Amino acid sequence: MLEQKTMMNALWNGIQPTLEKCGFTPEWQEGANKKESAVYLRGDSSVMDFIGSDTRLRYVFSNNRIHFLTAPLDAQSDDDSAFKVDSTYLMVLDEYDDRDVKSLINEINDYMSEMYLRKDSKASKKAPATVSRTAAKSGALSYDPVTLATRLSVMYPDIKPEINANIARYGEFLCEDFFVKFGTPKVIETIKQGDPQKLKRLFNILGEVYEDGSNEVQSLICVTILGPIQDDPELIQRIMPYLTDTMLEPVISVSERLKKSKSARLRLENPPKYKPKKKKSPGLLSQLMGGGGGLQQ
Repeated sequence: MLEQKTMMNALWNGIQPTLEKCGFTPEWQEGANKKESAVYLRGDSSVMDFIGSDTRLRYVFSNNRIHFLTAPLDAQSDDDSAFKVDSTYLMVLDEYDDRDVKSLINEINDYMSEMYLRKDSKASKKAPATVSRTAAKSGALSYDPVTLATRLSVMYPDIKPEINANIARYGEFLCEDFFVKFGTPKVIETIKQGDPQKLKRLFNILGEVYEDGSNEVQSLICVTILGPIQDDPELIQRIMPYLTDTMLEPVISVSERLKKSKSARLRLENPPKYKPKKKKSPGLLSQLMGGGGGLQQ
């Protein structure tokens, strides 16, 4: 069992050096000893603040969750009303131990470095925000398309620059365009190669994101990513051992639908052209299935 004070001090020691590299300095409470951590109590919560050139950051531990908040530099710091939630991390004191704290430190450091230290893309000053594993597992957020793309880019590093390029081109992440051009070909290549280790790694990513993903992400996985192998029974059988129980039926249903419907196959091969966002249109899965969003037969 973790003690709140011990956990927060360990978190402070673990992330403070990375935050300083990212351009954020700690903000101590008035009269606090600056040789110690900047963590302070606020009711039953523990809080630590950081200040950047134009942004204020705050980490708040409350009710077994650590909320990462951001606000403009001139935001009032005595409460959280001017802040918005960027990420939420699960930290259950009664169940977690030091290993979970270290894992959280690594996750936060990776996220902050990705957000504020990337210099390799001229298309964007910051990498797109993604949903953390702890936030998805806790139910605070669902995995979204850009998180799926980012997870796959760990396995396929050469598609990583295309994520920011896609956002720069369209002003938002046009996921179907990205996956049809870059993500899906990589996945199909791995499936065709048939290397068990690579397949296991790939479907560990797809399975985890599917389980805690939004409906849009689930549609991307079943239709846009795995749909193109529908006409190859050998490839369909090859991936069966790697599908999670919740993925199995939708993948098979989509495959059967694509086999029967020429118009559905054409929609998959030719996703809708980009139009500036006005009204949210149905996802590709909904369009393939006739507009209802279900796996109709």
